[in-house]
Formats: sequence, C-alpha cells, structure tokens
Amino acid sequence: MSNNHDDFEPIDGAEETQIPQSTTIDHLIVEGNNNNNTGDTLSNVIVENWIFAPIAVTIQKMNVSKPTHVFNVAEKESKKQFMAEALIPFLFAGLGLILAGIMLESAEGSEFFTKLPDAVIMVPTLVGLKGNLEMTLSSRLSTLANLGFMETRKDKIKVALSNMALIQCQAIAVSSLAVIPVLLVGEQPITFEDTLCLLLSAVVTASLASLILSLLMVAVVIAARHWKLNPDNISTPVAASLGDVSTLYILLSVGTLVCHMRDLHITLLIVILLFFYAIAIVGAVIAAEDRFTLEVLKNGWWPILCAMMITTFSGLVLKKSMQTYPPLAAFQPLINGLGGNLVAVQASRISTQLHRARKNREIEVRPLLHYINPWRAFFGKNEDASAAQILLGISIPSNILFIFIIFLFGVGFHNTFPFTISFVLVCAIQVTILLYICQILVRAMWIMRIDPDNSAIPFLTALGDLIGSLLLIFCFWSQWKYFGLPVSADQYTGHKFGH
Repeated sequence: MSNNHDDFEPIDGAEETQIPQSTTIDHLIVEGNNNNNTGDTLSNVIVENWIFAPIAVTIQKMNVSKPTHVFNVAEKESKKQFMAEALIPFLFAGLGLILAGIMLESAEGSEFFTKLPDAVIMVPTLVGLKGNLEMTLSSRLSTLANLGFMETRKDKIKVALSNMALIQCQAIAVSSLAVIPVLLVGEQPITFEDTLCLLLSAVVTASLASLILSLLMVAVVIAARHWKLNPDNISTPVAASLGDVSTLYILLSVGTLVCHMRDLHITLLIVILLFFYAIAIVGAVIAAEDRFTLEVLKNGWWPILCAMMITTFSGLVLKKSMQTYPPLAAFQPLINGLGGNLVAVQASRISTQLHRARKNREIEVRPLLHYINPWRAFFGKNEDASAAQILLGISIPSNILFIFIIFLFGVGFHNTFPFTISFVLVCAIQVTILLYICQILVRAMWIMRIDPDNSAIPFLTALGDLIGSLLLIFCFWSQWKYFGLPVSADQYTGHKFGH
C-alpha cells in the first residue's frame, strides 16, 4: 500500500483532534500516558463510544501495547505487488465459482431438490454466508495481522480459536433463519418433516462449510504474514474459490442424506439438530472470552441479518429466473461470486487503512461528501482509485477466460460473440457499482461509529448477489429477445429447473 495520504491528515496533538460528527458520541476520553519501553502504546488517543466498535478502538480501550518491529506489508505494497497478489487467488476463485455454477445448473437431478424444490430459495442465503461470515472473518484476521496481533504462536492460537467459535455460533444461528422464507413464499406445501429436513440441512451445511473455510482463512492469513504478503488481497479470494462449491456440495449431500433419514429416524434428526445448537452455545461462550470477538458477538448480528434479507430476495429472483432461463444457473455463482470477491478485497483494504490511521493518531476520514464523487473512486490520485482500476482491470479479461471455460463444460447452448460481450459488460457494470458504493459505505459506517470490518462486507456481497442476478437476467433476456439465443424455458433442450 502506498504512502499517499489522500484521505488522512496527521494529528499534532490530541487536543486538536477533529472527530467526525456522530450522534453516538457521548463523551471523549483522553488517556495521558504515552511512554512505554515495551513497544508502541496506543494511549494518549481519543476513544469514543461506538455502536459497533472496530478492532483499533477495542485495542485503545484495552490500552495494550503493539509488538515492536512488526513488518507492515500493506504500508510497503506497490501497485504491481497488489495486482500480483490479487490476480492468482482471483483466478482460482473464478474456477471454484465455475464449478459451483455447473453444480447448481445440474442440481435439479439431485434427490434433495427433487423432493424439496423450494429449497433452492435457501441457496443464496447459505452461499452468502461466505460473504457474511468467512469474508468478514478474513477481513478481521487481516486487520489483526497488519496491526501486529498475530505475531506469536500463542496469539495465533488464541485468535484462531475465538474467531472460529464465533463463526460457528453465527453460522448455525443465521442458517436456522434461512428456512423462514421457504415457509413463507415457497410454492409447495410444507409439512413438519419437510421443515425439519430443511432446517437440519441448512444448519449442518452452514456449520461444516464455516468450519472448513474458517480453518482455511486462518491458515491463509498466517501463511501470508510468513511470506510477507498482504492478507487483505489474498484471503477473501481464497474464501471465494472454495466457499460456493463446498457449500453447494455439502448442502446437496447432507440434504439427500437427511431426506433418506426422515422416514426412518425422525427423532434422530431432532437430536442431531439439538447437538448443533449446543455447539452454537459453546461457541458463543468461547467467543465471549476474547475482547475482539466479544464485540462482534454482541453487536455483529444486524449486518448479517440485513444481508440475509437481501440474499433471500436474491433467492426468489434466482428460482424464478432459473425457471425462465434454465442455463442461467451455470453463470449465476460466477457473476455474483466474483463481484462480491472483488469488492470484499477493496472493503478490507479501506478498513485496514482506517484502522491504521486510528492507530497512528490521524484523521481517519474527510467529510462524506468527499467520497461521493465517482471520479475520485476510479480516477483520483488515491489508494481507492488505484485499487479499483486494478480490480476492474483484473475482472474484465478474467471473465472472458471464465466464460469460455464454462462453455467447455457445456451449458445447453453454444457461445456467441454478442453473448460474451454482454456477459462481460454486465459483470463490469456490477463491479463498478459495487466499488463505488464501497468507498462511500465503508467510510459512512466508520463515521457512524460502526465497524466496517464486520458490517460493510455482508452488505456489499449481498448487494452484489442482487445486482448480479438482476443484470444476469437482463443479459439472458436481451440475448434471447434480440439475438435469438435459445435460452428460454420453451427453447432450451437441457433441464428445466423447478419444472
């Protein structure tokens, strides 16, 4: 990350600090001692009351010392290094999303979706947990690593255990709510046994997928620090590369198994469900013992629930669109996953900037109007614009490559030049909208005293799902309407999901 401080202004003294206006600030506390021989103290700083305190503020309230001689990769990062670090994980993420799309497109033949066709409404919510939980975990771990709180073996174990326990608690709780939209808007009549199957399938899928991805996130962040790479650029694409395909595979496998068990062992299903709820309670207890995860445990639910409502609407859109344009399913995880992946990288980077500015006693943000200008987001001389240019530059040629790979697997129709141009264009539009919203939303949350590490990414990935789905429908509609592409349900020779 360059040293261009377009958004930061140095603070000469605590008494001169200009804190952004917020209705949540009840008082300011100035701590007086800044001499400590053990390292850089985070004292003599302003500590405000936050709705949802970020890591940097939590550290200030703890008045702990940051380890000395921490190699801060982000401060030494060049544009070429950022591009190199982001490109390779992004390509792997794309391949994983392609596999997820092919799996979703052929999923209608599975016993789970055959017996419970409305279960497809849960797919965006369960897959979206990757953005709601795993990507916020990677952002949180990246921030802790860049601030120097994952340097020793003891610290790494402590951070890993508390964060994995938190993720288990959140995943099990949120996945339980994913069943509600199926009950309310599903087209098929739902019995008690059907509800239990859906609930257990969602809970087990979320728990197992979160366990696998949490372990992976911890390993990636630790490895990135070891090799002096910026985990902000690497961890979220890695989560995307395995998140969708692993979640879908676990959902189909567990759902099919549960459907087999419900006719023979309905009581066993209830016992298994209670066991996972016990895991959630234990996870909450463990997470509450760590100061960093305690803040998320207390105040980090509303961003996830709001994002879940958005992804639920995306699920309804997905089900209807797959009935109208069956081959759309093969492309849906790709456009949604890559857009959310890229904006999560940007959000994580901006959040780390804000945390570092807080730690260095700088003004973290200018007035919000400063960030509304689209020119600043993509063409200004600042870190946001440089990163946005690189991320857009990566996405366009990568999507051309990915679309050809998808057609190698076969999706029921042949690729055309207009379809390729249309798909790449809607992907670029989606990413552009998300990157623009990102630079405003992250700063707005910070000004409102809400931690963007745990709040911005769920909203951005959920918006990415919704915007991507709507743009993809427009892409297929335009190709069918004006170019005669045989993708509608009455023309498509492949499977028709939901029929």
